[in-house]
Amino acid sequence: MLRWLAIAAVAMAALGPAGAEPFRIALVGDANSIEAQHAERGFRLGLDDASQRTPAAGGRALEVTLLDDHGDAALGGRLLAEAFRQSRADLAVSVNRVQAPEILQAAAEAKRILLLARASPNSIGAGRYVFRTGPSQSQLALACVLALGAPELNLVAVAPDTAIGRDAVIALKDALDRLPRGVFFIGSKFIRPDESDIGGLVSADYDDFHYLHGAKTLLMLWSGPQPPIGPIAATNPGHFGIRLALCGDMNPSARQSTGIEGVTSYFYSLPHNAANDRLVAAAWERDREHPDTAMADGMTAASAVMAALAAAPPTQTEALVSTFEGLTFETPKGRMTIRPEDHQALQAMYQFRIEPTSDLPELAREIGAAEISLPVRRDP
Repeated sequence: MLRWLAIAAVAMAALGPAGAEPFRIALVGDANSIEAQHAERGFRLGLDDASQRTPAAGGRALEVTLLDDHGDAALGGRLLAEAFRQSRADLAVSVNRVQAPEILQAAAEAKRILLLARASPNSIGAGRYVFRTGPSQSQLALACVLALGAPELNLVAVAPDTAIGRDAVIALKDALDRLPRGVFFIGSKFIRPDESDIGGLVSADYDDFHYLHGAKTLLMLWSGPQPPIGPIAATNPGHFGIRLALCGDMNPSARQSTGIEGVTSYFYSLPHNAANDRLVAAAWERDREHPDTAMADGMTAASAVMAALAAAPPTQTEALVSTFEGLTFETPKGRMTIRPEDHQALQAMYQFRIEPTSDLPELAREIGAAEISLPVRRDP
């Protein structure tokens, strides 16, 4: 299924002379997924926002197509390969969390750039034509250890029983090895995404934690807009001396009634920069809603695309690759730089806390990209 997205007429006029071939961008995602819809919306807002500031695409108009994979990542790869073959895509952006080998293979075979806008498992490959503007699991895990790690801390992880959830636990254990803080990793518990009694499953282990020497933290490693903060908090872990923490996304519409702390790559009230101010204002004006992480990730990918197109001829993929490598650009999540060695966008993370008397997270500190000693990922 192809769905065409309109860019503002003023931007089209500014970007392209009459008769010029448009620069075609393919978005790959599930049209029925709320997260993918929000990422797509953020991408569209990002193109509009950037086009009002910097002419791009070598004077060519921008044309954006959604390739609907219906939640089948492998199908998305096949749709993208076909779009590249038929010259319906000059560059692609995936707004899915999970990436199939087929989508990476499509970019490699067509020698076209693919941006991964959303957080993806560390285990996926990169390659010459693949760039990540979304944060990796390792970036988030390292930031969590920097923020929460302490001597004699007993740490238990709770994560969804999915490939991304298991990858998050692996990344956390690796981060604990890389940043020794005297933390005791006690273990992990994986929860099915459709589990109806998350609180009950988690609280069944509280007695085992209660008698451990030292502080105790139950850390939710949760990618997605609905972390189970409420169901777990309702089991009163504090009664057992267990602190509740989150490493991942938060629902911008939810209001918490319990104290919690943690680290996130984005929450609309935490970053203080002009790009985030514009995203928050645009999302509220358009839909009367606050932007979530998916929307911020979409706008971040658009900002990277527009910054690269402003600096390199869009008809020359190799020139664009060289431009993306080392590219610095402004996003709602702060300034980012794409590391040439592994094409990962280096970015800040936000340590937050929510007091029981306040339902919105308060910024404890911004953990700068330079503090997160992310190892260079080498493809096999």
